[in-house]
Amino acid sequence: MSEALALGFSGGGDSTALLHALRAAFPDLTLHALIVDHQLRPESATEAADSADYARSLGAEPHILRWTAPRKNQAAARQARHRLLAGACEGLGVHLLCLGHTLDDRIETLRMRAKREGGWRTLTGMTRFDASPVWPEGRELTVARPFLELRRAELRDYLNRIEARWIEDSSNEDAQYERVQLRQKAYPPGGPAEHGLLSLSDQSVDAERLLRSAAWRLVERAVSWTPWGGARLNADMVSLAAKPMALRAMEAVMLAVSGEARTPSPDGVEACLKALEAREAHTQSGVLLTADGVMGRDPGAVLGRADGGAAPVVLELQAGEVGLFDGRFEVRAETACRVEALGERSPPDDVSLADVPQALRQSLTMMTIGARAEGDEIVHLPLGDTDNWSLLCMTRLRRWLLPCDAPAWFDGDKSALHIRSALAKTV
Repeated sequence: MSEALALGFSGGGDSTALLHALRAAFPDLTLHALIVDHQLRPESATEAADSADYARSLGAEPHILRWTAPRKNQAAARQARHRLLAGACEGLGVHLLCLGHTLDDRIETLRMRAKREGGWRTLTGMTRFDASPVWPEGRELTVARPFLELRRAELRDYLNRIEARWIEDSSNEDAQYERVQLRQKAYPPGGPAEHGLLSLSDQSVDAERLLRSAAWRLVERAVSWTPWGGARLNADMVSLAAKPMALRAMEAVMLAVSGEARTPSPDGVEACLKALEAREAHTQSGVLLTADGVMGRDPGAVLGRADGGAAPVVLELQAGEVGLFDGRFEVRAETACRVEALGERSPPDDVSLADVPQALRQSLTMMTIGARAEGDEIVHLPLGDTDNWSLLCMTRLRRWLLPCDAPAWFDGDKSALHIRSALAKTV
């Protein structure tokens, strides 16, 4: 693993404090400042260029990332931002991304989630170390939040103390956004409302970690993985498990098998669990479960649906390129090739599909090398990992169920301690 850090840098107060603190705490490490230009305001390009100059002046390597399909929607902007950041980290070979989220951000997020349905799980919120929220771009990326116990005001005091400059995004004052509305009606800092919310969140985080750990152990006992990317579930073992554990295990297996970026809905997970227990075939959230308990990719999701609800998934690579197919495979091309689902084609003569349920054969992944004219192409149907073909099922499963830690060389407290030390000094 490369000993390099990246941070999301907007030029605003929080990320500017993060840049200064990381540079001071880790002076010898390569530091990449990733600057996302959402292109939602006329001045954003100029601000991004100024932020790049500022980062460079502190010894960081700036990278401007542009959102090519901007729209004024905070959820869409957040998703696009994380995809851009994860993609940049992947390209740079960086596995740790620091973000400037503060205690105030955590409280605001929890307040927004508390207004929505979803039970105690909605109160888990952000933690100091999380897996990247995007898949598959963020499959090897850990997100660190060194300032999660610091107040936004403390960061501003620190910046004033060191005479740093930063910009204020006008959208932070736009009351059309829910977060801004909550910020304008903030709880009294350190008051009982904040304390109660944070206490509930801490309990929810602990409960979720325990539940995921139990689900991991259940998956180890009750699920076996096929070389073609499917899973065989032992319905009896799953049925005997406590329902919350069984649901979380089913959710994780569905994500691992489907490669989908979006988490299946709680209702969808429960429907799939009921089908497994009833020994019934079921299609849900990008997977197809057979009556015998074998789960694979839903053929309609990867081949395209007649109603236009899903387009065929195709990956074309040139020699030497590496690509991701359907969120489930990493492909390293030795020569130009095309990767897609088998569909109604016959498999190569040397490949037996006897172990693959008939209902799942069309969704098997194949690689075509050479011209597509009949007789000129060479078809490969890898049924397992090869030198140029890797399944991502177990990577997804681990990222979803197991705790996400920082690399051993990264001390997550260093940058926050630097700020507290600077504020404690007399002027």
